[in-house]
This record gives sequence, C-alpha cells and structure tokens, in this order.
Amino acid sequence: MRCRWTRTARGYSQKGTSALPNGTIADEQEVLAACLDQIYLCERQVVRSLTRSGLQMPGGDKRMLSYMRENLDGLRKETLADFLAKNREQHLVEPDFNPGGRLICVGDEEFEHIFRDGDGWARFRREFPESDGTLRFSRVGLDRDVTQAMLYAGQQFDWDVGSGGFWLFSKLDGEWTEAGRVGSWLS
Repeated sequence: MRCRWTRTARGYSQKGTSALPNGTIADEQEVLAACLDQIYLCERQVVRSLTRSGLQMPGGDKRMLSYMRENLDGLRKETLADFLAKNREQHLVEPDFNPGGRLICVGDEEFEHIFRDGDGWARFRREFPESDGTLRFSRVGLDRDVTQAMLYAGQQFDWDVGSGGFWLFSKLDGEWTEAGRVGSWLS
C-alpha cells in the first residue's frame, strides 16, 4: 500500500494523520545532539549543508522501510510517518541543526569541486584539516508525545571507509537514549 501525502502550510502529512509535524525544532535539536554524541565527530566536523533522509524519495525505498519496521523494535507508525513527512524535502542544516556551531556546512557545488577526481580526499584534508570526514543527517521524526525519535546519520572518512543508518531514540527521565539502530550502507 502506498502512502498518500498531502501538502499543508507547514509541510507534508500522511493521509489520516495530523497535518502538523510532531515536536519542535528544539526537540529535534535535542535528539540530534544525543545522536552526534554517540558517533565520532571532530572539533569542527564537515557536514553536507542540506539534510538527507537516507531513503530514495519520493515514496521511499520500500525494502528499507520494511527492514526498518522489522529491525527497529518498537518503532511507532507515527514516528516513522513524521520522519517521512519531515524528510520529504531537504532542509538547510544552518542555523537550526548545527548544535553549538561545531559543524562546518559545505554545499553540493563545493563537494563536487573537492571530490572531482581521485585526489578528492587529499584535497578535502588540506582544505578541512580539523575534520576527519564528512557527515550527513536527516530531520528527526518524532511521535506525538515526543518520547520516541528516529533519524538517519551517515559518515564518510575516505573513498571506502564510511557507514550510515537509522537511529531510534527514546526519551527516558528527560534524556534521549539510543533504543536501536539499523545500518543502511557500509563502504
């Protein structure tokens, strides 16, 4: 069964669900900070300037969605629906999704210029010596009660060294803690 999405004044919603996104930007920032605390980041980490869902949109990757539903124990339908709605389009990382200003946002044109040939990673390391690699992440899907969250995060450290996947978080005693993770790619 295909999801039906409706364009609203505040983004997209799945037919039969609330037209408003779950949570606030501040809620998404808390979850993103919890996720970034668990992955390796340098002092000044390079991040792609636009968010990425980790899925092939529109419609999403059916196999990956099925895999997530089966392997992220406890993933709620409303959390996944909010994730898909918020990530239907890419969003700027700056200023809302750059915790503490420690991320260096780099646009697609600059990435293409840096990685235009086989010397891309050497060029990257000369230009961004404080960053071990690149990071990409999604907007955060939340349930209505803002007690469950899901996001995509991926890192690349060299041509054949990197990984990405989907993270599930639960809010326990006011803190976001990892509740599960599934990989979507590895190089």
